[in-house]
Formats: sequence, structure tokens, C-alpha cells
Amino acid sequence: MLVRPWFRIRYIGREHIPKGAFVLASNHVSYFDPLCLGFGFWCTLHFMAKSELFECHGKFAGWFLRSCGVFPVRRNTADTDSISYAADLLKHGKAIAVFPQGGIVKEQGFTPKAGAAMLSARCKVPLLPVSICRKNGFRLFRKITVRIGEPLFPEDETLKSARQMNKALKQTIQAFLEEGHED
Repeated sequence: MLVRPWFRIRYIGREHIPKGAFVLASNHVSYFDPLCLGFGFWCTLHFMAKSELFECHGKFAGWFLRSCGVFPVRRNTADTDSISYAADLLKHGKAIAVFPQGGIVKEQGFTPKAGAAMLSARCKVPLLPVSICRKNGFRLFRKITVRIGEPLFPEDETLKSARQMNKALKQTIQAFLEEGHED
């Protein structure tokens, strides 16, 4: 990889990565987060990304994103096409990556929207909490710590199960962010 030498990424908890289908949910603090996640996983991650990236940056950008396994989602809507597409990928054993805050959030807190947990519960696949932590912001050669938590498993397909998982997701990632880096 040409980009890897420019990043000092440490992965903690790789043993928690499930085999087969799962939904990865992570905090989102920069445009480089998909790279940070993609470098550390044994499987291809199919990222859900805001539809504006496909619509506002030209046809080449849309083509490039799709060729990398990224698919669009219309934020703040019940985008049934994207949900169906994600569910189909999960049905075929693929991994989906979601930034459940709905966009880049620079603050330290983590408040996820319910979509990732609902997708996990609906498809009966694990929800994998992941945090990305940077000391002093994002710069080349600065240390980045990616923590991978234990998978959360849905009890059933109900909204109650999704809410419980979303609460556990929030607590896990918030705790990881408060821990910061392990030096």
C-alpha cells in the first residue's frame, strides 16, 4: 500500500473481528477514517456514505467510490434502497461499515443514530463497535489508535433489541474515546 507508511496506526482488539457478516459502527472524525478502518481488517468493508459524495463531486467521484465498494445513503431519511442493498450484502456474508453519527463529528463525545443497530438486529448479524482516536488531531506521521470492541449480538429483530444494542454501542465507543491512546 502506498499510503500506509504515512500513517502510524495501532490496532487494538483485532481478535474481536467476526468471521462472516457484521455491521461495523465507528466514530467519524476525518475523511481519512475509512482508510484507517480498511487497513486493519481482514475482510473488505463496504462503506455506507452520504449520497452527496456521489452527487456533488462529479461522475468520476461516484464511479470511484462505487468501485471501492462504497454505496450511497440519503441521510436523515428512511432510505429503503440503501437499507435493502446493505441487507443483501450482509445476507451474502459481507461486512458493512457505518458511521452512525451521520457525518464527521470533531467533538470527543459519541452519540450514534439508530441505523447501524437497527440494520444489525434486522439482519441478525453482530454489531462491531470501533473507535478511532488521534492525539492532537489528524496529521501525517501522528499516532492513530483504532480500538475494536467485542461484537454486540442482537437478541432478536425487534426495535427494543436495536435500542439496547445502540445504547451498548454508545457506551463502548465513548469508553474507548475516554481511554484515548495506549502508549
